[in-house]
Amino acid sequence: MNQENAAYFQEMSKYIRKEEEISDAKKEELLLYLAQKISKHERKGANADQLFGASATAYCAQLIDDVKMRRPRTLREKIKYYIMIPWVTITWVFFIFMITGFFGKWFGGELANTTINSGILVLIAGLAIVFIESITRFLGPGQEDDGAKKAAPSSDPMQPRKFFDMRAFGIYIIIALAVVAVGLLLNQIMPSFVVTPWQSLIIFIIGLLGQIFIFARRSK
Repeated sequence: MNQENAAYFQEMSKYIRKEEEISDAKKEELLLYLAQKISKHERKGANADQLFGASATAYCAQLIDDVKMRRPRTLREKIKYYIMIPWVTITWVFFIFMITGFFGKWFGGELANTTINSGILVLIAGLAIVFIESITRFLGPGQEDDGAKKAAPSSDPMQPRKFFDMRAFGIYIIIALAVVAVGLLLNQIMPSFVVTPWQSLIIFIIGLLGQIFIFARRSK
């Protein structure tokens, strides 16, 4: 690194290393990522302050918030994250199917099967992603102080988030409506299927095991 970038990275390193709520391994992972990113763009003639903004501490504060919220940063993390949300949602949907199906038996009747359309499951999965994204954006940590207002360039996917952005909120509403429209359309053309309470229980167990052994294996 050149002298300017080295000083900027040193400021980042000091801020991240003093953070007590994330593990040492995660700190080293973040610092390695930042060092590689700075070095890569330095070869292209871009300095660290052009990538992350004038304030290294403001950027790192938002980065730490994202780590605490477990927001994805790398492509691999994003793929895993956006698979996890519908996976978890559909898992608990089948838990509801299981409970409602067994209610009839528990009250002296017959087991109640559930008919579900594939399009509805797609709709539920899509809305779950929109809901989680909106919650983490608008209700999670990340309210900016005066120093954090010097945001990183918009091309950087790790730039600090604003605490509340009406334009972004409107975009989420539009996306949610679009997901509903697509889901209702798919409901008309995709097949329906019947699941018994026992099948719902099996799907729920498989989904729960996936949550534990696939998606829960993330470093703090």
